[in-house]
Amino acid sequence: MILGFRYLRFKRILALFIVLSLSSMLFFTTALSLMGFYRGFTYYLGEEKGVIVIYDIKSRTPFTGLVPANLGDNLNITRSPEVIVPCILRNESVFLRGVIPQNFLRIDRIKMEEGEILGNDDLNSAIVGKNLAERLHIRTGDKLLVLGVLADRYVELDVKGIFSSSSPMDDEIIAPLHVGQWLRGTDYSYVTLIRIKGEVNQSKILEELGIKPSEGKEKEEKGLSTSVPSSLPLKAGEIGAKEAYDLMRSYMERYGLTRESLLVLSSTVLLLSSISIAVAFRTVVAQHRDEIEVIRSVGASRRLLKADILVKLLPWAVAASLTGLLLAVLTLNLIQRAGFLQVLSHSPPISVDPLIFLLNFLFVLLLMLASLRGDIN
Repeated sequence: MILGFRYLRFKRILALFIVLSLSSMLFFTTALSLMGFYRGFTYYLGEEKGVIVIYDIKSRTPFTGLVPANLGDNLNITRSPEVIVPCILRNESVFLRGVIPQNFLRIDRIKMEEGEILGNDDLNSAIVGKNLAERLHIRTGDKLLVLGVLADRYVELDVKGIFSSSSPMDDEIIAPLHVGQWLRGTDYSYVTLIRIKGEVNQSKILEELGIKPSEGKEKEEKGLSTSVPSSLPLKAGEIGAKEAYDLMRSYMERYGLTRESLLVLSSTVLLLSSISIAVAFRTVVAQHRDEIEVIRSVGASRRLLKADILVKLLPWAVAASLTGLLLAVLTLNLIQRAGFLQVLSHSPPISVDPLIFLLNFLFVLLLMLASLRGDIN
């Protein structure tokens, strides 16, 4: 404290604290949900470094492409051909991921909450992600009737276990590869994508596959686009290879969704609530007008008085930001548990980014400075 006077009354500061907390909660709710969607989508195919994806570059989404399943068979690397297909289960939209269990488990680490892990010998069994199991009340031993969306087909699967992965896969069904291919309505020689894990870069993988870069797409895919040789009748067109994070981020950027743009959108919400924040600060100053005039009469300068008010209110601003953050996290968790917070049938992870908190606090601080300017004579 700069001045040793207690002229700011608790009840009036409490009203300001409530306004700041609610405004911060609104901002954090928007920012955390949008950033959770961004993080969940960009890490959809794996968070670890070194996971490279072979994919169809002409596909508009990562779920609709097709590549030959035998690509990379002769390479001494860990590869997981996968089919990701939208389905209907118990009148809810879900995603089923068809995999070769042994290959899949070399890339992704999952923890069995109950039941047993899926094996290569399981033909009509599946394991279900923890979030999906809780939402649809699925237990080990249940029978699931899964309906395909991209093809008029269905399959009945036995639930062998419930797993958790701390990733978007917790909202999916993991089944044998042929099940995904059947529901996708594609030939058994094609998959949606192939994930590769190993000490080899994208260009090296394409070179080993015997695929030459395409001149027309070389700049677009940074030299990683490819034309498929005539020996591979790939109807989907061309193949690319990218690190998992870069691939998913490129899909986001294709539609103008970047981390920065989502932060700007979230800041717009805080900007719209800035009127109430500014009014709250001005009201606090106006309510203490008599006390301020007394302090000014004993020789305190405007600059010293503004600095003192700022120092006294700064801890309240920090506490309000933390309270708003806590309320936002609790609210989003409740909404998520109720099954209302979903994007593409996946629940976005709610994680706190220090940059988001810093952005909120700096904005509130700027409003405090702007509101104090000219209010003290």
